[in-house]
Amino acid sequence: MISIMKAGAVVKEVLQETPRVRLVRFSLSQKLAFKPGQWVGVWCDDFLGGNNKPLRRAFSIASRPDEDLELCIARGQGLSAHLQDLAVGEKVNIDGPFGNFWLRPAEKYLFIAGGTGIAPFRSMIHQALSEGKEVLLIYSMKTPSDFVYRNELESLKGLKMIPTITVEGFPQWVGERGRVQLFLQKYFKKGHQVYICGPPGMVEAVETRLEELGQPKDKVFLDKWE
Repeated sequence: MISIMKAGAVVKEVLQETPRVRLVRFSLSQKLAFKPGQWVGVWCDDFLGGNNKPLRRAFSIASRPDEDLELCIARGQGLSAHLQDLAVGEKVNIDGPFGNFWLRPAEKYLFIAGGTGIAPFRSMIHQALSEGKEVLLIYSMKTPSDFVYRNELESLKGLKMIPTITVEGFPQWVGERGRVQLFLQKYFKKGHQVYICGPPGMVEAVETRLEELGQPKDKVFLDKWE
């Protein structure tokens, strides 16, 4: 069983991954043992919520277990914006890991991500490939510039990836166009264990489409943002 820890974390590096997404890497005061797919709670002593207490948010762990803790943070309001703007050397608080979103034994995996929902899949994909599994990733984003981890994902041997954009235009784009549920039947095959992560509307629509295509409910795992 993985134990829950509470530790201080120091910003080690902040990378601009896309126009809206920054990768924030931390050095921890103690090692975080987690399963790929889990999440941590993050808060800053000097960033308070409406109750005048530190505002805490959940973020999926994007790093592999052998790497420094990495969070994939989209530009937003509140704590997300604050974390994006942290300078190297600044401190935050981390607790975790939490969640039951991790790989169950299977021979074939289908990952379906929307936006920064790719974050937990980065380490899950690495795990599945290292175990010699068949891996298919369908990744939905608004525009080509929103393609998080593009270079890394395109370089992974054994990964079949289907990216799609949901905003019209971009004539040079090579990939699918439109929302995942509208073309899922082209790539769906029975026998995959399916993991979905992204905005609630996207997750729910894809889950419904998978049911229509005959995917067993007990072979579908969800990480739906609140």
